Amino acid sequence: MKLKLYAEETFTTTLTRERVMIDTDNYPELKGMDEDQISDYIDEHVWDMKPTEDGIYSSLGEELSDQSSYDEDIREGDTTFYVESV
Repeated sequence: MKLKLYAEETFTTTLTRERVMIDTDNYPELKGMDEDQISDYIDEHVWDMKPTEDGIYSSLGEELSDQSSYDEDIREGDTTFYVESV
């Protein structure tokens, strides 16, 4: 029996972008929240929040995604081997 064998490797890439400073006074939706609540709120609503740079970005999420990267980490994950009959 002839078989084709091949391997598939999975890698994890983490890219960290430059920070954007916000003043919570400019985001009334964050009023009364502690840091953990703000973090959760931003995680869920970042694409609907106003950017710090009006006229350049349509949302805070877009602004954050457009920042320069300063750290990249690529880690090897799993290797899976496959067998296919010929």
